[in-house]
Amino acid sequence: MHDTERLERIERTLVRIEGKADQIMAAQDDVNAAVTAINAFLTDLSTDVQAITGIIEAGGGTPVDTSALNTAVAQLPAAQAAVDALAVPPAAPGQP
Repeated sequence: MHDTERLERIERTLVRIEGKADQIMAAQDDVNAAVTAINAFLTDLSTDVQAITGIIEAGGGTPVDTSALNTAVAQLPAAQAAVDALAVPPAAPGQP
């Protein structure tokens, strides 16, 4: 095989690798955007829950059943942990 043929083969291989790297980087950008959106949602949800809880506590008068709210609030740490796990890059193949 001539040097020119070898160089052309190497160049084709590098072009394929570059294309795959671009796809991986685009996918990572999508994941990062989703994590950012979910974190913003959880922040807003937590703020809203605190505001609602304050309104309920200040309401006096007729008691309000907050059991559903309490259940939803109790699930926030697990949801946050799941979102945090998305932000950790996976180990490279063959790595623990």
